[in-house]
Parts: sequence; structure tokens; C-alpha cells
Amino acid sequence: MTTDHPKKRRVGLFVDSLMGGGAERVALNFAETFIELGHDARVFVLHPPIEHEVGHVPIHLVSDRERLADWRPLNKWRYARRIRQLVREIEQDGVPFDFFISNAEDSDRLTRLAGLDPVFIRYRNSLVHFLNAKVGKATGFKRHLRRRRWLSKFRERYNGHIVTVSKALQTELVDTVGLKPASITTIYNPFDFDRLRRLGEEPADTPKTPYILYAARITPRKRQDLLLKAYAHSKLDLPLVLLGGTSCAEDEAFERRIKAQANELGIAERVLFAGFHRNPYPWIRRAALFAMSSDSEGLPTVLIESLILGTPVVSTDCPTGPSEILVGPLADFLSPVNDAKALADNMRKALAAYPPIDAVMLERFRCEETIRAYLAHYESLFGTAN
Repeated sequence: MTTDHPKKRRVGLFVDSLMGGGAERVALNFAETFIELGHDARVFVLHPPIEHEVGHVPIHLVSDRERLADWRPLNKWRYARRIRQLVREIEQDGVPFDFFISNAEDSDRLTRLAGLDPVFIRYRNSLVHFLNAKVGKATGFKRHLRRRRWLSKFRERYNGHIVTVSKALQTELVDTVGLKPASITTIYNPFDFDRLRRLGEEPADTPKTPYILYAARITPRKRQDLLLKAYAHSKLDLPLVLLGGTSCAEDEAFERRIKAQANELGIAERVLFAGFHRNPYPWIRRAALFAMSSDSEGLPTVLIESLILGTPVVSTDCPTGPSEILVGPLADFLSPVNDAKALADNMRKALAAYPPIDAVMLERFRCEETIRAYLAHYESLFGTAN
């Protein structure tokens, strides 16, 4: 593949870690495609783990441990200093970075503290959902103060260049949250169709009979508990496979609860907790149905990957992203958030008959389209001569 851009760009992509999740895979997709299009792309990883295969992408590990100091302000300052040092070392060859892309919350803060410029913050999840979590169960004046304090923080933190991963997310940030960034646009996540299909053909110890799949980190926001309720309600004979691991103590506690829930619902013998797999794509490709039950997303990577691999999809119509992915006849397979019965009905309906997956509709998610959109956006703001 050769570039059709006249100027080679140097781009730095920041992630908190490369643990086995969809957001981390997206950052690697960015770097791989920038490189294939003739640009110099580097991935800065704040700390371990590095679970994904990184291939030929240059990886710069900022720290080999998660905490550099117990005091949070000092920890941030040390990270920011290390980031500045790494960037300067790379730029000693006389080629400065044109721009940076931040792909995670810690990176959003630290790239700013490190004084990097320009940074495109790739906003990925519902800020309203995050704000509600921060406000919690507070009531009355305390709730008002807490909400106002967090809104102020968000508006200060996200006043630079924002790239949202879905149009609904852009609307939410501006109209609902009231952000006033220096620039904001929507560019979809990049997907390497050929790579996905190649990985989907690799050997894997998947069930020998048809199955329903949800591949996601085991965490409350992904709502595997809702999916278990929907599966029990559906009375489907196909086994349900939950593919994904945990990343913190809260997730581990949630996993214990949903395993107990499967027993209480009488479906434990039909539910397989398959854990994390470095290559989930054979599991996705061979599934009879992919069912997503999240409370919130940004642009759910795994829905697009499933459609690229030809696997039928049902999903909650959560904020944000699913309704921009499942369009046309596929929109019938969106169900309200936290509605187990509606999700169960859609699971049965999809297994009975699913519309053809429109290849043309998927083209907007190709890697090359995303990278060209970023380069065009950068040049529209800063000029082609930079």
C-alpha cells in the first residue's frame, strides 16, 4: 500500500496500556495503517500490561510500573516528565511530531501536562454516563455541587482538539455537557478488514456446535448480568459464550456475582466463561449470533468487527454508537438499555432470520478512510505546509 498524501507525517499515539481490549486494538490499528500509508507512527504506552500482538509498530513504554509515586500529583508529574523526555529523544533525529492522538483518559491528562501540541483527544465513551457515575447517589445541594464541580473539570480538560468516535457522542459533548473545544469533529474508528478476516480463519478451540457470543471485558458497564437474564428469558438451546477477562478488583467481584447469577437462573451448564483470548476473531466468526448488552459505549468496536466477519449482531441501543452501526434493516435488532425481554426477543428474531449484511455500509469503517480523515482534519486546522 502506498500513500496518496504528499507529506509524510510523524504521529504519536498514546494509550494507558495494551491490555487485551477493543480500545487498545484500535490504537494499534491506527499505527499500523499510518505506517502502511507511508507515515511514521509511534505508540506510547504509559505502563504494562502489553497483551496485544504489536507486529511492526514501534512501542515506547513510558514506565515499567503503573505508579511512579504514591502521591497522585507527583505520580502525574513524573509521568509527564518521562513523556517529554521520550518525545525529545525521538525528535533528536530532526523530525518533530506533527500531532498526537490520545486514546485513553490518563493519556488525555498527561499529554496536556507534558505540554504536547497539538493533541487530538479521541473521545470514546459517553461523558454523560461517566458524569452520572461521578455524581453517584448524592442528592439535593450536594448533588448539585458535585455535578457542577465535575462539569467544570470536564470543560477545562476537554477544551482542546476533540475527535469523537460517533456523531451522537459529538452531539452529547457539545449540547448536553456544554464543552467548548478548540475544534471538534467525528471520525470513526479504523478497521483492517483483511487482517480481521485473516485472524478469523486461525485455529481456535471454539464450541463445535452453534453458540451465542459476547466478547467484552467482564465489567459492570458491559452488563453481562443483563445478557444472562435475556438468555434465560429467551429459552434458546444454543450455549452462551462470554469471552473476556477482568482488569481490576471491581471486575473480579462482578464476575463472581454473574457466575452465581447463572446458577440462580438455572443456565450455568449452558454458559461458558471462556476468559480472555489474544485472538477473539475465530470465536466471533464462528458464532451464530453476537449479542451486546452494554449500558454505554463510544463506538463499540466489536459490533463492527462482528459484521465485518459476517456474524449477525443484536445490541442494546445504548449511548453512543450502536444506532450508527446498525442502520437500515439492522436497526430492528436494537433494544432498549436494561430491557432483558426486548434483548431476548431480538436474539430469537436474529437467529430465526437476519438481513444480509451490507458490505457498502461497512466501507466507512475501513482503516484507510479513518487515517485520511485525520490527516485532512489536521491539515484543515494547521495547514498542509506544517
